[in-house]
Amino acid sequence: MAKQTDKDVCMICLNDFETPVLIDCQHTFCFICLEDYVNKTSTKDQFQCPLCRCLIDGGIQRFKPKLNIDDNSTIPQCDVCTEDTCQYFCRDCDQYLCKSCKTIHGKLKSSEDHIVCRYDEKQVCQQSNEPMKEKAPVTSVTHPKDFCPNHEGKKVKIYCKDCSLAVCLNCLVTDHNGHNLLDLRKDEVRQNIRHDLKTLNDDLEKQITYFQKHYDNLNSKLIEVKNCTKTECDKVDAQVDKICSEFRKIGENIKKEMQKTSEQEESKFGKLMEDIKRLTEDLKASVKYSVNVLEDSSVVQVLQRLPKVRQEKDESCCRKLDIPDVRYSTFQVAEIDKTLLTNQLGKIVSCHQNMIEDVFNVDTVQGDDGWYYGKQHVVSGFTWRISVLSSSSLHVRLYLKDVEDKSITSCNVDITYKVINKTDDRQSVVKQCNGTVRPGDSTCLTDLIDWKRFSNPVSGFIDDHRNFTIQTTFNKITNIVPD
Repeated sequence: MAKQTDKDVCMICLNDFETPVLIDCQHTFCFICLEDYVNKTSTKDQFQCPLCRCLIDGGIQRFKPKLNIDDNSTIPQCDVCTEDTCQYFCRDCDQYLCKSCKTIHGKLKSSEDHIVCRYDEKQVCQQSNEPMKEKAPVTSVTHPKDFCPNHEGKKVKIYCKDCSLAVCLNCLVTDHNGHNLLDLRKDEVRQNIRHDLKTLNDDLEKQITYFQKHYDNLNSKLIEVKNCTKTECDKVDAQVDKICSEFRKIGENIKKEMQKTSEQEESKFGKLMEDIKRLTEDLKASVKYSVNVLEDSSVVQVLQRLPKVRQEKDESCCRKLDIPDVRYSTFQVAEIDKTLLTNQLGKIVSCHQNMIEDVFNVDTVQGDDGWYYGKQHVVSGFTWRISVLSSSSLHVRLYLKDVEDKSITSCNVDITYKVINKTDDRQSVVKQCNGTVRPGDSTCLTDLIDWKRFSNPVSGFIDDHRNFTIQTTFNKITNIVPD
């Protein structure tokens, strides 16, 4: 690759121009590069500009060079004062300009936004089938942001890291000598700058994926709260239907209290989800903007964009994403006693995320030769399953299926098992266990209750469908991460 000089380079081959041609959108390329590009991409006698994607009519023959001027050729006169030779060319006005007229031209409101380029007396290219004023070509357009803010017409050559500013060589000598600098004339430096922004952009896209996954986890917890609340409310309805109509009001009041707890949880998760969604959308917009900056030709825009993207990346990486403690209410059905209807309607029990439960069937468990597993539950980033086994006793153990944080090799758990007595909760059997477990292994094995006592329908542990419920509460989980 040719080293970049004060002249621009062909943006197809990234080398100095060879037989440059100017196409309709005012971008310049080597004729050979453009011819090869057009032959590969043109359709129906049309092709897109490799830079701006503008649709260009006609084949490559329209832009074939017609004239070469040797070094002794006469330089055109300024079209404005007609007294001096031109040094610049305005692409919007199609005028040659001397230095003085170019300064005036840039101050006029009608032409202050025009693109003015340096005149290259060594090259001439054909813009169309009918040449304009024997016009000589100009170097390819430099992005407006790539000119020095302090010296008009001077391209930036250096980026001062200390001042966070791109400047020309004149500014370097006067204001930035001895500072920490980047040489923007080097292809390697310019490529590294773009690579840095692209790397940061890729990191932000990973953060977006991470936030979206966390949003999905929050949403699943929200659904869990809603479903549990609905299930427990249905149990209230079933119990209230057994009681005389004058006590239905008591049941409705209990439901309202549980719905209030559920609404508070929904509000909490809704706000967290909205925050994550808004942050994700902001990062998406930032990534999209950075992609546009990378597709542009301005290295200054890339430099200006880098600090912002670094800040966004650091802030997003530092954001702590925790699923808050989930609380919901359950309704425990009591035997109806007309003398104590108000008390025996039931009570609300506040459940936390660290409590899980599974419903098993006696006939299924008793007919299985091995351990029978319940559904999966996620607690604090760990995926657990309760498993039961029938023998002389009802055996229970806890199986660790997976861990979100792969650096955790094992964990210590302290748990409490409870087989629920559906007739009288005071008769429920509770046992506490602790142990160490690795992913894919089981822990906290215990014989919870004698099988004959448990399986007797009169004991109250089994409902009319021969189902029973095992509840597990996590008192403490300690992660173990290797050094």
